[in-house]
Amino acid sequence: MSNPEPTVLNDRYELQQRIGRGGMADVFLARDLLLDRPVAIKVLFPEFAVDPNFVERFRREAQSAASLNHPNIVGVYDWGQYSNTYFMAMEYVQGRTLADILRANGSINSQQAAEIASEVAAALGFAHRNGVVHRDIKPANILVGSNGQVKVADFGIARAMNAGTESNLTQAGSVMGTAAYFSPEQAQGAQPDPRSDLYSLGIVLYEMVAGAPPFAGDNPVSIAYKQVHEMPRPLNQLVVDVPKAFEAIAAKLLAKRPEIRYANSEALRDDLRRFRNGEPVLALTSAMGVPAGVAAAAAGGRGAATGGVPRMAGGTGTTTMPRTGAVGRVGHSGQLRQMGPVPNRNSSGGGLYAIVVFMALVALVIGAIVLFNALSKDDRPSSFAMPDVTQLPLDEGVKTLTDEDLQLNPPIIEENPDFEEGAIVRTEPPAGVIVQRGQFVTIYYNPVKTPFTLDSMAGKLQAEADVLLKGLGLLVGDTISEINQDVEVGRVIRTEPGAGTLVKQGDTVRLVVSTAPGQQAVPVVEGLSQANALSELQGDPYNFSVTVTAEASDTIPAGRATRTDPAAGQSLFIGSAIKLYVSSGPALVKVPTLTGLTETQARNKLIQLHLGVEVTYTDVPNGDPSNGKVLTQNIASGTDVAPNTVIKLTVAQEVAATTTTTSTTTTTTTTEPPTTTT
Repeated sequence: MSNPEPTVLNDRYELQQRIGRGGMADVFLARDLLLDRPVAIKVLFPEFAVDPNFVERFRREAQSAASLNHPNIVGVYDWGQYSNTYFMAMEYVQGRTLADILRANGSINSQQAAEIASEVAAALGFAHRNGVVHRDIKPANILVGSNGQVKVADFGIARAMNAGTESNLTQAGSVMGTAAYFSPEQAQGAQPDPRSDLYSLGIVLYEMVAGAPPFAGDNPVSIAYKQVHEMPRPLNQLVVDVPKAFEAIAAKLLAKRPEIRYANSEALRDDLRRFRNGEPVLALTSAMGVPAGVAAAAAGGRGAATGGVPRMAGGTGTTTMPRTGAVGRVGHSGQLRQMGPVPNRNSSGGGLYAIVVFMALVALVIGAIVLFNALSKDDRPSSFAMPDVTQLPLDEGVKTLTDEDLQLNPPIIEENPDFEEGAIVRTEPPAGVIVQRGQFVTIYYNPVKTPFTLDSMAGKLQAEADVLLKGLGLLVGDTISEINQDVEVGRVIRTEPGAGTLVKQGDTVRLVVSTAPGQQAVPVVEGLSQANALSELQGDPYNFSVTVTAEASDTIPAGRATRTDPAAGQSLFIGSAIKLYVSSGPALVKVPTLTGLTETQARNKLIQLHLGVEVTYTDVPNGDPSNGKVLTQNIASGTDVAPNTVIKLTVAQEVAATTTTTSTTTTTTTTEPPTTTT
């Protein structure tokens, strides 16, 4: 059915041509003969149609999407069985997926990204309000129509909130989704909630501007590990002109802890709207240490706090006053005001009342003047030495820095056993460097590790248990092999310490794996040095005959083991031959074509490829069309070079009207993090 002749399904849908191919189904453009309209037909691959689990997942996608009627969600009209497989009839969207757009263009600007993300957030908000979590938000599932409308598709692994694990469909603790886009809680096998979808949307938002998702690796396991333990590279290191407000929104979405992300899709849409309108965004003001209510009020958003702050007359809020038996009445503004007994304006008391009011107004004016002078009279120097906040708890360090009028980037986790949990490890710039008031600084802190109960790994394959344990932030120690007739070879018998034990991130857990007489399960050696990996594999009890092969790796440092063949967990007879793959470092990078691009475009492209750039400017006449564009590059496009190689560019620079001489200047940019210079 991959290249069909015109076929009619259920006497209603006529297939015309294949327009897509997914992980478990083909997608065809078809015509609904009954309603005479184009539709998209998703046809499950026949090999999956015999598996009840896949059929149930396919049915669930149809059911989940059909219950969601929203302009930003691809509609599902029908589903049924045809021949030896199943199909689904959906709304046909003429356009491209966001993945296709990014593949063609590399990236888009922050305003366009914010518009697309806002539409996706609208779809997610509707789904979440109807009790459905998507669980697989990624560019391939976001359609951009030729009319510009954005729609979310593929609810294939969507799930009702708080629903139990479906029988025979998923296992508790299983990981579903796409590794590059799923949330840390999904990577650890936890039940996702609406904020998990927002994390995935944050990955998409990051990719739309940066040109690539924040985490990549040789395999889904390594990517999942990064989702849990690593922070994304700051956008301003990848895109030189990214707005700070946009970067703050992306950082808030990509918080490892769900409670730090936006509370819901509506809150995200509000912040994206503020960004597009040039207003202050809550993500940025909260990152600077401003309380959420104050930040919302400053941003003019609907989330502005009202409780505890008296409103002035003419507002819409009310102020609670002590009960005095006074009569309340409504003034011209419509606000309920608490008043004493109405004075007789013809009596002498009326004059006294007027004097009291006048004196109160005078006191208010004087107080305002004094406060203004106190606030405006700041004789502190504009530059000073960066305070030393290392070893302080995070909240104390934040207060110390904000009291000095420094602005804070979102704090970054940096595990360091030499510091107390929750303590600040270092700052950037470091203590003692001269900084300016209002300057942005970054705090790195040692995370607080909360004890949790170790889940049972019994019955899981060794490699699967290894991934789950590392995903929880645990270290996996040497494997213990044990002969057990009741447990299949290569599967876990138990862990040491055992299931139910309280553990913390960074603790070591050993797997006891079932083996047959004379056999041993291949141990996990990924990340070990070549010498240590060889010692493990060639020593007792394995005594394997090891052949070493080098392979490129972007995630594992050169000289360290990347994998084995056969893979870890498989049982081999003692002394068997085995291959050990060792990282030779990052793969070579192809130099892109840069001539004709603007300087900003060229810099962004090189930064994304982890290449350095050195720019030389050459003058061109006023009005020359090549102004601001790359004229030459010293290394030809298509050449393979090592990461961090510096590419030298010549950029045209328009001569000012009063300039009579030519000049040449040079600037150099590297991919290293920015530093502060005194």
